[in-house]
Amino acid sequence: MAMKRMHAIALLALALPAAACAAENGAAARYAGEPYMGAVTARVRAPDGTLKKTDVGTGSAHFERLSDGRTRLVVDGLINKQTASFVLDGNDAAAGWRASDEGVTMNLAPGGSLRGSGTAGGTQRLNFDGAVTDAHFGLDMEMEVLRSKPGGPPPGTKILFRYDLNRDGTSSRGLGARATAAGIASSQVRTTSGRSAAQSNRRCKRTVWQTRNVASLSSAPMIMTRVPVCVQW
Repeated sequence: MAMKRMHAIALLALALPAAACAAENGAAARYAGEPYMGAVTARVRAPDGTLKKTDVGTGSAHFERLSDGRTRLVVDGLINKQTASFVLDGNDAAAGWRASDEGVTMNLAPGGSLRGSGTAGGTQRLNFDGAVTDAHFGLDMEMEVLRSKPGGPPPGTKILFRYDLNRDGTSSRGLGARATAAGIASSQVRTTSGRSAAQSNRRCKRTVWQTRNVASLSSAPMIMTRVPVCVQW
């Protein structure tokens, strides 16, 4: 009996490093490290398809390893003091990173393609389409209103959030010029720390991590997590 117990413990000891190794060699683990930072735009269309509003701000994205072995994707943005942020927790492996919970599914393929869809809280239909490389994180998140909240947009309204993020910070430079070219000069460009449009056109010299309350698509409606914030321009 003692020999069988020791054999079982030995097998468990061998399995634990293997599981950890699988996560370390996973698709998301390849892109973990420094955050991606840059621009995020939002285009709002009425139920009939008419473009009602376009705004631009700044945001970030990063992957982080959780204590339970899963890997979290944190996407953060701020547009005219309105957040455009979410987190998703998934399992990472060489075959890809996959998050599936509360009606929303997202997959990161080994080659970097990022796809997903689902319904959040029965009030929003979400579609994700993007790609990740060592230097760039690009993601389109389309949100369609299924059920209105008091004072909110009517059902059928669609908002397209486009995240254009780099690791060298180049996306956050020249935001004012890009906003003007897109016909949205009246929109004020802000960073995640509330800096002005003029400051957003400069490269961030120092970034710190701050704890923020961010919408979760994997567990509770909101979750406390860390996001990078520029504190010196």
